Amino acid sequence: MGLSASQARFLELTARRSNIEYQAQQINFQRLQLSDKMSAASSDYQDKTSNRKLVYSFNNGDGITQVDVTYQNYKNYMNQQMEGLTTAQDKLFLVSSSGNKIVVSSEEERDEMIEQYTTYSSPVIDDEDGNTTIVSVGEGVQNPIRELTASDFIIVDNLDDVDNFQTAIQNGVYYFAKRELNTETNQYEFKTDSWDSIAGGAIGETYDTADDAQAEAEYKATSDKLQNIDKKLELQLNKLENERSAIQTEIESITKVIDDNIESSFKTFS
Repeated sequence: MGLSASQARFLELTARRSNIEYQAQQINFQRLQLSDKMSAASSDYQDKTSNRKLVYSFNNGDGITQVDVTYQNYKNYMNQQMEGLTTAQDKLFLVSSSGNKIVVSSEEERDEMIEQYTTYSSPVIDDEDGNTTIVSVGEGVQNPIRELTASDFIIVDNLDDVDNFQTAIQNGVYYFAKRELNTETNQYEFKTDSWDSIAGGAIGETYDTADDAQAEAEYKATSDKLQNIDKKLELQLNKLENERSAIQTEIESITKVIDDNIESSFKTFS
């Protein structure tokens, strides 16, 4: 092979080697991205299988049972021991940390609560002779003593979103409290109970396993898909490496031929 032909072949092989190295870099970058996706899938799986939820424990008559802390369960169970009691001081309220307002889901619920926790004083009637008669409730004009008014409430429209509700409880956005009379100020105030101290620890945390099976299935599907892609890329990378190795061997051979041609062409004396 002449010097010019050898030089052309050398340049061609060098270009092919550079192209192969570029392709290999691209494949390595894709495999790095796959690794990041696998790490993200693993983190998501760990989060879903280690997440915790709030549960409320109570005696339903047959023993201790647990229900998730949701807004509906708060209304259905957390005040069940208060059934039959009619004053606001007997109730455990859901209260906002901002402004100490009672949290409800609608105006109708607010109005029902105001009506339910309205007490009445027995009216006193004086006759012409100065005699005083205390009339029981229902026998005369009742004197309403409203323990709650609309200004005591805040209406929140997403209370049925269980995740948001539990997060709000855990982060102290909402808390549970009883409304008690401050004898020094003669004003009603909320006595706060955090979720982890209410009713002697009736609310606690437990692992939420409801979504574990789905999380495992999703992780396995994602993992299998990414591993299959990675194997294909690895095969492509091995193929390119073998091709590069062959080209490198040929380049070294051509380089030796060029060197020999130069030496024989420009050598003055043999």
